[in-house]
Amino acid sequence: MKRQNVRTLSLIICTFTYLLVGAAVFDALESEFEMREKEQLEAEEKRLQGKYNISEDDYRKLESIIMEAEPHRAGVQWKFAGSFYFAITVITTIGYGHAAPGTDAGKAFCMFYAVLGIPLTLVMFQSLGERMNTFVKYLLKRIKKCCGMRITDVSMENMVTVGFFSCIGTLCIGAAAFSHYEDWSFFQSYYYCFITLTTIGFGDFVALQKNRALQKKPLYVAFSFMYILVGLTVIGAFLNLVVLRFLTMNSEDERRDAEERASLAGNRNSMIIHIQDESLQRSRRRREPYRTEVTDLQSVCPCMHYRSHDYGSSSGGIGGLGCAFSHQNSFSSQLNPNQYFHSVSYRIEEISPSTLKNSLLPSPISSVSPGLHSFTDNHQLMRRRKSI
Repeated sequence: MKRQNVRTLSLIICTFTYLLVGAAVFDALESEFEMREKEQLEAEEKRLQGKYNISEDDYRKLESIIMEAEPHRAGVQWKFAGSFYFAITVITTIGYGHAAPGTDAGKAFCMFYAVLGIPLTLVMFQSLGERMNTFVKYLLKRIKKCCGMRITDVSMENMVTVGFFSCIGTLCIGAAAFSHYEDWSFFQSYYYCFITLTTIGFGDFVALQKNRALQKKPLYVAFSFMYILVGLTVIGAFLNLVVLRFLTMNSEDERRDAEERASLAGNRNSMIIHIQDESLQRSRRRREPYRTEVTDLQSVCPCMHYRSHDYGSSSGGIGGLGCAFSHQNSFSSQLNPNQYFHSVSYRIEEISPSTLKNSLLPSPISSVSPGLHSFTDNHQLMRRRKSI
């Protein structure tokens, strides 16, 4: 099984196991509190109905009116400041739920706006995160040089450490600010910042929803908008360091497998070529002795015509020192072109020096033509070939 399949299966098992563990923990922590709160609310409901003599139907109607009026307690939500706040929660996928479009046209435009805005925002935050990581890496390298450290390279551990503390610092700054403006505790403000910057957005804590803050506190509104955007950039930079590395592991493994397959195919082709080269070299080495024998034969009798389909060579007649062979009785006519002779020897009768000297002198009556040697009787040169 491929590593990608094993990793995917392991992630699925781990995710479902994590879900089961989380469900068990939340059940243990929240179940009893929920039952107690429900009992208290039912008791308060009966007390109010008895105190003000309100029927069940009137009470349900009053309850629905209060719930519908809840978003308007913070003031007007759909002026420019409130609409900008809502647009941020849409394209960043925070989705507090504190406000929602009430018209069909608004709902249709919200879907179209989210389809285009969410991918654009994700790409923007990822690009900003990469630029931020590059800048932090440059700063760390400069700091190491200023401190006189021998190793100035910035490791992944350094970047993850800086990113982690940057996230913690961003959450703490937001918690301090919102606890001051919203009258929340520091833990509640920290919880709100974490839920917001991780784009969970439960909506149980929402900033800018008290005392008509959207209309009366422009500086606080600007700070809230900038905090959300900058905080998401910091979180995105940290996720680029940690999470995206694991998200690209499957693609890296697939690329590595493709390179291995290409390398194996290349090695196989080179092996075939190498084997062919070795076979050709062995064939040439086998043919070399035969070529040498043919050369020896030609050196002994240069008038011989030796033809072979393997070598495709022929030797013509040479005038001067003649042999007692005619063109018709040449040794080449007696050889099979497809056959090699491994042992051929020739014996030529001894010739007197005077005869040899006369034979080397040019004769006016001698005629030499390529491939044919004519000898006169005046030379009285007799050669006899004996072959074994």
